[in-house]
Amino acid sequence: MTGAAPPLVSLDAALDHAAALVDRAPALALAQVAEVLDAAPGHPRARLIQGRALRLAGDIQAAVEVLRQLAAAEPRSAATALELGLTRRELGQLPDALTEMRRAGALSPDLAAAWRALADTLALAGEHEEAERAHLAGVKASTRDPILAQAAVAMIEGRLNVAERALRDRLRSQPTDVAAIRMMAELAVRLGRYDDAITLLRRALELAPAFTAARELLARTLQRHNRPAEALAEVEHLLAAEPDNPSVLMLKASLLVRVGDQDAAAAVYAQVLARHPQQAKGWMSYGHVLKAVGRVDDAIAAYRTALGQQPTLGEAWWSLANLKTFRFSADDRAAMERGLSATTDDENRLHLHFALGKALEDMGDDDAAAFRAYAEGNRLRRAQLTYDPDETHDQCARIAAMVDRGVLARDRGGCQAPDPIFIVGLPRSGSTLVEQILASHSMVEGTSELPDMMAIAARLAAPGKGAAAGRYPECLDDLPPDALEALGANTSRGRGCTGTKRSGSSSTRCPITGCTWR
Repeated sequence: MTGAAPPLVSLDAALDHAAALVDRAPALALAQVAEVLDAAPGHPRARLIQGRALRLAGDIQAAVEVLRQLAAAEPRSAATALELGLTRRELGQLPDALTEMRRAGALSPDLAAAWRALADTLALAGEHEEAERAHLAGVKASTRDPILAQAAVAMIEGRLNVAERALRDRLRSQPTDVAAIRMMAELAVRLGRYDDAITLLRRALELAPAFTAARELLARTLQRHNRPAEALAEVEHLLAAEPDNPSVLMLKASLLVRVGDQDAAAAVYAQVLARHPQQAKGWMSYGHVLKAVGRVDDAIAAYRTALGQQPTLGEAWWSLANLKTFRFSADDRAAMERGLSATTDDENRLHLHFALGKALEDMGDDDAAAFRAYAEGNRLRRAQLTYDPDETHDQCARIAAMVDRGVLARDRGGCQAPDPIFIVGLPRSGSTLVEQILASHSMVEGTSELPDMMAIAARLAAPGKGAAAGRYPECLDDLPPDALEALGANTSRGRGCTGTKRSGSSSTRCPITGCTWR
């Protein structure tokens, strides 16, 4: 029958199609909506899509008229208020736009898009404090955002490519969505793209400085990226707002260890564990610090406390074994054997095997059993490692060709701090034994084979660092004395790049790390 309304299901399907078209092809969406409005004049959803399509097509005045009439007819529609606010903003009518956006947020507090639009418009109006509050309200509302929820599920399930596509699409259309920015940063961390993650998180905090979850992720990312001084600065921000947060305090303690302030770290660990004692790994970390400051008996007590709470914590058993002067009892040996029967976690098992091997070796009554324990620990550890002998051979050959006695004899500067002791040697040449001999002194902490040098080499070889970019050690020729001093300070103290600008240098920033020199 001519003029009869189409069945409801076909009308809804047509509107779904128009809604899918509106952002990328508003003219096609307008044509689709026109057909619906011919059949169902005044249909609210069709009019809303029409108003949005007109705005995106550039016909702002027509959009305002459509949306103004719809808002009068549907005063409880948060989506209409939001769209009218966006259209008013296009016309430069910021007060009217803010009124509509605030109304949208009041009508539907879970409408994250309304809070984001309000935050962006407030920033345009110079109302930065209220803009930050609106951004945070948008973060809260985003917990019910279906797109972000789908991205979160994809990340949990390891489908990172799916999550990345969804987040990129969201940020392409809504670049100030701080919740999506934080999620994209978390994705970058999982992919090992730490610089990208840090840039994203700093942008989120620029938009919403009180976004605690973003700041904590930034601090932890800086920690993983071997930038502890910067991470500590973020932690202090967090503690200023929440001084008794145990998770952030434990992060602070680990960062203090990283920058070499062991005494301060011990004080923070003691403070947190006194109030929250049920933390096996916290007690283990406290033990590491106590060992480093020479309080060996207290370290043993801390490790014992950790094991009392989690008997399968292999690293705590190995930490006791690694004290060298410590001797396990028969009860300890039995506890380790029970732990091996109780856990399937390879990380715990490999440490338990190593510690049990030490216990059996010290008892001296079953060398074959000790060897089997060490062998099993090594088997589990080997499965975790990737190693390419050809790559190692190539790198060693290039280092030998590049760094000869002449290069080493040149005075090119460097950090003059006397603190670190570097032990250099070939594999299996006894360098670890020398380290352990030195570490037996109460004033020396043995730190094993730290990743600092490999991390520095990776940064030096990053793209865009001179003629030999991407090639280590060839890129060493590009380093000025200032950069060598800054890198040396970074390595010796773990405090970030704290080199001093030399007289006559035109730069105040390290060309490798980007940190400011003092």
